[in-house]
Amino acid sequence: MTHLKGLFTDHEPLSEAEKVAMSSLRRGGISSVIWVVTERCNLRCAHCYEGDRIPPREISTEEAFGVIDKLYEAGRPLTFISGGEPLLREDIMQILNRLKELGFRVILSTNGTLLDENKAKKLASIGVDNVAIPLYGPREFHDRFTGVSSAHDRVMKAFKVLSELGVSLTVKTVALRGVIKHIDYLLTVADRFGARALYLCDFVPVGRGKLIQNEVLTKEEWRGLLDRFIEEFILRDEHPGLELDLGMHPSAAIYVMKRLEGMGIDVSQAVERMRKRRLSTEGRGFISISPHGDVLLSNYLPIKLGNALRDDLKELLNHPVYKAVGDSSTLKGKCGSCPFKDLCGGSRVKAYVYTGDVLGEDPTCVA
Repeated sequence: MTHLKGLFTDHEPLSEAEKVAMSSLRRGGISSVIWVVTERCNLRCAHCYEGDRIPPREISTEEAFGVIDKLYEAGRPLTFISGGEPLLREDIMQILNRLKELGFRVILSTNGTLLDENKAKKLASIGVDNVAIPLYGPREFHDRFTGVSSAHDRVMKAFKVLSELGVSLTVKTVALRGVIKHIDYLLTVADRFGARALYLCDFVPVGRGKLIQNEVLTKEEWRGLLDRFIEEFILRDEHPGLELDLGMHPSAAIYVMKRLEGMGIDVSQAVERMRKRRLSTEGRGFISISPHGDVLLSNYLPIKLGNALRDDLKELLNHPVYKAVGDSSTLKGKCGSCPFKDLCGGSRVKAYVYTGDVLGEDPTCVA
């Protein structure tokens, strides 16, 4: 994830989330974790990377508490609770409460359709730090994209009740041609409900998403979008309370850096920040945990490092694949010869998906 405005402006250079991640990285080598607590879901989104797999066995509440204890010992990394739909787990509030009792910074990623007023109040009382809810466009488009009628209206209700309770919000979306047509609508909703961030993740054609590969943005379309973001978020600051968070596309920040530099804007501070923490965090402090406890290089990839129920998490950082991916000198192709490889590193996920080699070049690079 790249906090684009924070990276290139004086607006909160290091967010609280990033400070937590960096602190945990120093303590135990793990900066952040995406914990997919379930693959069950009540939606059928067109781009879903999990697709139609049979959900695996989920670890029990007791086992989940054991994983939390191990994450605590590993430095209390920034923790994203995700799915599937996490609210389908009957014990999700217990898991969230346990994390907050131990001082974790927790972001809950939910599709919002199950988030009634009672659940929202519970999340507020637990002290979840941010709730991230996906939105893909206006009612008709969002409902068609998620495969469930009324999904949009329920998301709007979730945004409303959470914002009224003072819960920090993120609007999530995905970079697809059909979705990007509605970027003005998404920004309007984010501003209306006082969201802290718009998280725009590049599309990865895996799972059900393989069926809509024609929706992938071209490099020129991405550059045009980034040019717009440079104007709106960095030069004119049209959304003062909103961060723009780019996911799965580290080269986008390099493109922005070069564009700003070409305008005569000093980007030296951004370079130093990237030098301290490479934009591509696979092998650099990030891990993912599956519903049955497997520790993965990424929740998008079938590359297993070990299992959180039986392995010491810090020891798994010595896995040869993890170490190789984190070493920019091992990268191949254009990524290996790129002068920005130590700042960017390319998307290791997209390198694997498009080339079959996790150390290969990222063919979606826009820099």
